[in-house]
Amino acid sequence: MLKTTNCNEVILMTDYQEKLNEARANNRNLFGALGETGKGFNAMHDVAVKDGALDLKTKELEAIAIAIAMRCEGCIVQHAKACLKAGVTRDELVETIGIAVMMGGGPATVYGGKALDCYDQFVQASK
Repeated sequence: MLKTTNCNEVILMTDYQEKLNEARANNRNLFGALGETGKGFNAMHDVAVKDGALDLKTKELEAIAIAIAMRCEGCIVQHAKACLKAGVTRDELVETIGIAVMMGGGPATVYGGKALDCYDQFVQASK
């Protein structure tokens, strides 16, 4: 994805839908190869995100904060999409990114920026 600035610079932008598709394909491939272990991970995920004392929206915000602090781009794109689907607003995400940066330090600012850009791209694509 290319973007032109006011100074006619061309900037290569990350296509997060492409990254999401790649992460999902990699997960399918890995979990298929892992067999029972892959099924176990998926089962754990399904149970972990079910509504309980915390709702799905809160759990997805927690997941993306951890993904940012852990610097996991594949996790960020998957949870950014899940945040949008769960009804997370941009303001809620920005506040969550602030917590991730507090916990993850300087490197988390890089991945927090990626998370916000990713979310914004998914919002634009959903319009």
